[in-house]
Amino acid sequence: MKKLILMIACAGLFCFSVSAQKLNATKVPTAVLSTFAKQFPAATDANWEKEGNEFEVAFKNKGQAMTVSLDAKGTLLESETSMKSTELPAAILKYLSDNFKGKTILSADKTVTGSKVTYEIVVEKRKELVFDANGKFIKKVKE
Repeated sequence: MKKLILMIACAGLFCFSVSAQKLNATKVPTAVLSTFAKQFPAATDANWEKEGNEFEVAFKNKGQAMTVSLDAKGTLLESETSMKSTELPAAILKYLSDNFKGKTILSADKTVTGSKVTYEIVVEKRKELVFDANGKFIKKVKE
């Protein structure tokens, strides 16, 4: 009986877990590929995934790591660009200096969703900080 309950629980977790499917570019809709090629003609090393109804591609664009999400019609939903910490807006660098002095910046990303721009910075101890386009602190997310 215990084995049956364990098997049912595992099956339930498997059925309800959401995970991305890796895709070969030949499985990506033409509209999605077309938008991607027009927006990022210099892209290299593209790796496609499908998550729900969205197509996500991780790639390099002019030496920068990027991730882009598109819907099945080819509409660009979101882009995320990795950046050097020295490229962050001055207001963010000041906030980090004042509040996280001596802490190492592990990663910095600029995210564009429609017309909304945010910056996501991960510092030591796996704390993710989110800032708006002007460099104003929005929130802290524990990773």
